[in-house]
Amino acid sequence: MDKQRKIQKLLEQGLYHYGLGESEIAIDVWKQALELDPECEVCREYLSIELGPDWEEKIGLKSGKTEPAVAKASRMDEPEKPLRDEFKLAQQHLKTGKPELAHSLFMSLTASDPGNSLYHSYLELSKVAFFKKLVNQAGGLLKVPELNLGGRKITELNLNEEEGFILSLINGEMTLENILSLAPLPPFGTVFILEKFLRSNLIRFKEDKKINE
Repeated sequence: MDKQRKIQKLLEQGLYHYGLGESEIAIDVWKQALELDPECEVCREYLSIELGPDWEEKIGLKSGKTEPAVAKASRMDEPEKPLRDEFKLAQQHLKTGKPELAHSLFMSLTASDPGNSLYHSYLELSKVAFFKKLVNQAGGLLKVPELNLGGRKITELNLNEEEGFILSLINGEMTLENILSLAPLPPFGTVFILEKFLRSNLIRFKEDKKINE
């Protein structure tokens, strides 16, 4: 695995833990990414969001890394490119609890400007917000989804292969946490499918279901 792919994997891993409320683990993972690339702007952005403007001091980062921050501030002051209307709208969707709409816009912005690290960082943040929204809707990772077909036949749902596999894991016994760990997709891919099922009333979450009882 090349360095950039490893950094991206660490960033996503940190966001996954951050979405679960495991901030200390997320910070540790992002520190690993920063060690691979001390000028990783996305990583520095995440640490700054979580720890505040003095994040470098808090994680024990030696001074002397002010140049990237200055360069970043300078780029942020460049006219309008990183502040397109779509970007502002996507930010607003994040603030108002609509991460699915924010994610769609950030995906489009990233595709239109692949080199813009600001778009990439907010795209990943929208994934975390999406994850948190589903977990909150479920009532926690230990909640158990069950099918809610309402007379519909699975063969009539026009599911793709990935959606069909995720649906097959929903047996009324397996927790949301179990499904996320067993699914052969990245966690956020599984979350998107589960949210689609929930929005389409194909599944619902059982009340007060716990494991190992």
